[in-house]
Amino acid sequence: MKLRILAILFSVLSIYGNAQKYINPMDIPVVLSASFAELRPNHFHAGLDISTSGVIGVPVKSVADGYVSRIKVSPFGYGHGLYITHYDGHTTVYGHLSEYAEKIDSVIRKEQYKIQNFETDYYPDSNAIKVSKGEIIAYSGNTGSSGGPHLHFEVRDTKSDVALNPLQFLETVADHQSPTVYGIKMYALSDTSTIANAAKDKYFLLNEIQNRTIEAYGHIGLGINAVDFFDIGGRPCGVVEVSLFVNDSLVFLSRLDSVPFDKSRYINSFIDYGEVQNFNRYIQKSFIEENNQLEIFKYSKPIVITEGKNYRIKYVLKDFSFNSKTVNFNIKGKKNPNTETQKPIGKHVCWATDFIADTLDIFVKIPAGTLYQNEYLEFSRQDSTTYKRPIYTIGSKEIPAHQNFTLTIPIPKDYLEQIGKIFSEKQVFIARQGKKNTLGYVGGTITDSVITVNPRFFGNYLIATDTIAPRVVSKNSSTYLSKSQNIMIGIADNFSGIAKYNCFIDNDWKLFEYDYKNARLIAQVKKLGLSSGAHELLCKVEDNCGNEKVFVWKFRVR
Repeated sequence: MKLRILAILFSVLSIYGNAQKYINPMDIPVVLSASFAELRPNHFHAGLDISTSGVIGVPVKSVADGYVSRIKVSPFGYGHGLYITHYDGHTTVYGHLSEYAEKIDSVIRKEQYKIQNFETDYYPDSNAIKVSKGEIIAYSGNTGSSGGPHLHFEVRDTKSDVALNPLQFLETVADHQSPTVYGIKMYALSDTSTIANAAKDKYFLLNEIQNRTIEAYGHIGLGINAVDFFDIGGRPCGVVEVSLFVNDSLVFLSRLDSVPFDKSRYINSFIDYGEVQNFNRYIQKSFIEENNQLEIFKYSKPIVITEGKNYRIKYVLKDFSFNSKTVNFNIKGKKNPNTETQKPIGKHVCWATDFIADTLDIFVKIPAGTLYQNEYLEFSRQDSTTYKRPIYTIGSKEIPAHQNFTLTIPIPKDYLEQIGKIFSEKQVFIARQGKKNTLGYVGGTITDSVITVNPRFFGNYLIATDTIAPRVVSKNSSTYLSKSQNIMIGIADNFSGIAKYNCFIDNDWKLFEYDYKNARLIAQVKKLGLSSGAHELLCKVEDNCGNEKVFVWKFRVR
């Protein structure tokens, strides 16, 4: 066992020791607001978030010689993203940029005008845009799905496209703080298992469990709620390594050195998905579910608690700088014969085989591999007075789905009678019920009298309609604009969401950026090629149900 641990440690140190150092991507102190492999909904964070202290427009530099291999522009995700391939076998990624350097911007704008679309995923030729180490390639921003101004920075293995920890490539980021632990969760993993005299899982705050004895019995699992902090920044970041010992013997070891994008969603099995949904609490499980294909697990052995025996439990957590935190507590084996096991609700679904439910007038097909372990899924129907439509429960929001499944729901008779009269087929869709009874658009395809969709989340679903066109208004305070100003158009939709938009000035298509966080379209007058004088903007905005709004705005350029 000791030789195995030493081999793992040697491998980790070798990787870090051989990493080529890059210059920092900005000439400001590296203060992190998020770390590599930090736990996120449905994915691991693939890089570092470097704070710009609320500032937009900090120059961003290429960390080494290379060439621009990809320019991806989207209202979501990384927003204005830039990929630079280097000659050492790595590719760096820069996300949430406000704008690109001129030689890059001219290339992507040409492509956007060619396809007449703001959203662009362009792969230039390797000889098209060469960059040098330290050259300004872009400016930091707040585009895409960012929660505030910062630079998202990644290092990937070019050949495999696997994300690596950028801290091993950059100058040292000050970190002398050990990880912080908030609590421990214990899991009853078999029908006969108990935790604290109950046949169910239980969460303990750290002060409730540290240096005391918890009674348990049978096959159990453990999980830990922990974060890490750097010396400056103040934001909770991720823990790199988790080791679990029982009576001084290693039973579990995980280490987050890399993130393969095709397996990132398996995070929903590594964390306690239900805890995130209910309490926004990220607990890392120290056991492996059957359908978890992550390669972060270095060692795992089941924990079985026997009647009358005592067990010393020790967690050791480490961050990237090898600062460590140790948590100790004890478990005593005690079986309570009076404990009743709760009867599971729903139908038993095996993760390894296809499952079909044809019940309550609905059809559900869950492909093999959708679940991370065997689950009991609820299938029920209830008539809603709020929506005046049946609500169908498919599983639970606390159970994650790794891939899409098929859901078919019958269209109510009165809806069928109104299709083609009151609304079109495209305006009828399946919606998912969220928090506080809010409804979210999912979509669907109508065949005869049913509608089918392929969602990726379990929960409550129902039929809904959207017949209202998006709202489009001018956000400029004046119709007289200088060439240094922006044209801003507010766009929003009440339900199904914005699907597409097109803007024309004097009948010519013009590039407008969709800033979805601020619900607006925006364009710099100086980049539109407009002459001084009168102009007419025509903006067409369509939602996911085909409802369209045409907006006309007349203005003058000084």
